[in-house]
Amino acid sequence: MNLTETTEFTDRDGIVDAVTRIVEGIDFGNADLLRSAFTEDAVFDLSGIDHSIHAFEPYVGREQVVRTLMRTVGLAMDTFHALSNIRVRVDGDTAQLTCYLIGQHHRAGEGPSVHFQDHLLLGNRFETDLVRDHDHVWLVRRNRVSSRWSVGNPAAAAIPTER
Repeated sequence: MNLTETTEFTDRDGIVDAVTRIVEGIDFGNADLLRSAFTEDAVFDLSGIDHSIHAFEPYVGREQVVRTLMRTVGLAMDTFHALSNIRVRVDGDTAQLTCYLIGQHHRAGEGPSVHFQDHLLLGNRFETDLVRDHDHVWLVRRNRVSSRWSVGNPAAAAIPTER
């Protein structure tokens, strides 16, 4: 068997990396990593999330997206997000990605401990539009999140109400 090694970073890799920067930025409370995923005019649309958890309006503009996600999730709670069922379609310098997102949410400081079992586990779907910038880096222009299912206590992931 002859295996050829490749170190080429494909469009698909770059597209998946952009979405991974979102969830890792949130999970690690890293605003710079989160910011690196978005275009300046980005829209992060959570209006498809189950309204019994929280009613959301889309966040518009990279700085509002980052500021709001950091305040409401990234720094406000302990989270763990995992992506799966990733599908990518590339058309020149634009692309679309769909995937499933499993997100575990605990109150801040309670996530790493087995002693705190109050949590909210969400199964969501991402529908993401991306563009390739002048440095050939893929960035998220629009991300739509919709609920598929949830298990647990919504109060464990209480979202601050001010924007």
